[in-house]
Amino acid sequence: MSTQITSGSFTNVASTPYFLPLQQHVSYFKLTNASKLASYTSARITNVEWWDYMANGIAFVDAPTTVTGPLNASAVIRTQLAQNGISLYDSSRYTQGPTIAIASFVPGTTTVFTTGAPHGLQVGDNVRIVSLATAPQMGGIVMTVTAVGSTTTFTTLFDSSNALTSTGSVYKVGNVAVQNSSLYYPQNRAIASVSLANPMVVKTLVQQNYAIGDVVRFMIPTQYGMQQLNSTNNGLPLQFTISAVNNAVGTQSVTFANTDSSAFTAFAWAAAASYPYGLPVMIPQGEGNLNNLIGVVPAPLPYGNQNVLSFARQNTASRGLLIGAGDGTAAASTGGIIGSTTDTWYWEAHTSLQQFPQV
Repeated sequence: MSTQITSGSFTNVASTPYFLPLQQHVSYFKLTNASKLASYTSARITNVEWWDYMANGIAFVDAPTTVTGPLNASAVIRTQLAQNGISLYDSSRYTQGPTIAIASFVPGTTTVFTTGAPHGLQVGDNVRIVSLATAPQMGGIVMTVTAVGSTTTFTTLFDSSNALTSTGSVYKVGNVAVQNSSLYYPQNRAIASVSLANPMVVKTLVQQNYAIGDVVRFMIPTQYGMQQLNSTNNGLPLQFTISAVNNAVGTQSVTFANTDSSAFTAFAWAAAASYPYGLPVMIPQGEGNLNNLIGVVPAPLPYGNQNVLSFARQNTASRGLLIGAGDGTAAASTGGIIGSTTDTWYWEAHTSLQQFPQV
């Protein structure tokens, strides 16, 4: 086995997981919070260690704590972080977190879910909702966690206004900080909402990885309304060119400068009574030049776009480590490596081209 020690540093965004791409097998990973080494007066995590035998999401961490006694001093205590630790991701493999029971949800234009036990989810996690007894329209759909209200509540952009509150299950399938799990992209994306405005803005349940100039089509079942976006019966596809993209968690939108939807039929997620029906999706078609967005003539032919897709790539999988975020401490239910402050981290990884088999 050929072993290499690699190292580096990064500065985190507050309360946001960080993805570190490492293509080789990682047998050992160490992380040091360089911003906190000079002060041991808070409970913030200072050092992290992870080995390849450990499960995703956990890590051994060092965090200061107050030791009561004559000196009333601070000491660094090593403990195991139960969630939002280190997770290994390989885009060629499907990974699924533990199944957590959903006790209820609050119907609305965005949906607040309540779980029967602490969910351990964080903003930016992609989750799949399943087995909702009276809301089958949500079954199997992946959506991004846009807010965490407590250890047992989380919010997504799913519009459940026409749904009945229900019990079911949820499990984590990824995080927006991790490179796209598809070997080819961009992908079809389920629609969260469509504005009645000029220009038209479309929100998606997860990030869509589209770019300005990408050309898309829509496939919207009749139960959702806004049939003006679907292709007509003349055999020619109705296509739209993206003029702006905002993939911030909680926004997850693309804008169409040349489309005025203010007079369209309103888009709305259908009720369970109409189930079964397909998902409303935005489908990537290709790229055109941007002349039609900036008023330059000639604009691209409406059905003659180039046979390429922005960001398309060969089917080469990517690997890496996701460094979780929480409150920056080792707390049982709210803990996580990256906290609410912006810190500089030094990392060291022991990597190898192959691994000896377990005996």
